[in-house]
Amino acid sequence: MNLDSLIKRGQPPWRPRPDAGDLDVWHEYEIPLVGTFRVCSDLVMFTQVLETAKGLSAWAYTCVSVSDEDQLADVTFPSADELRSFVETLFRGREAVLVLARDDRIIANWTRSLVKGGLVRTVEQFINDTMNQVSDSQQRVRAKFAGLDAAPPELVSTP
Repeated sequence: MNLDSLIKRGQPPWRPRPDAGDLDVWHEYEIPLVGTFRVCSDLVMFTQVLETAKGLSAWAYTCVSVSDEDQLADVTFPSADELRSFVETLFRGREAVLVLARDDRIIANWTRSLVKGGLVRTVEQFINDTMNQVSDSQQRVRAKFAGLDAAPPELVSTP
């Protein structure tokens, strides 16, 4: 599958193209958060990697090889932690499409990246690269302040 054609702006992240079908949701909370879908005969795994309280989220997609499809057919997980671990393992070492969404709709920012150090680190690099492309230093600083505002208190408190 051509990963460059996987994303269409304005689509919900769990269905990033209008012709995506056969949605199999593995985990949801108000919306699908982890699962698979098909584009033609290709099986694609999706997962929400991060989200903010202000409606911004980061998602990842990877193609599932034909040999791995059988492993995913009737998979179940006793806990959300085991599901997350399984998804991380499935993505690790594979090329993935990373995308940002706002209010459950894909926005313009997306990239292809090899997942080396886990999904969160890969998304972190994607966001850093995206911020470095912003030419207005005030916008960059505001975005970094928003990140500090969202950080746990122990990371930004004074001793």
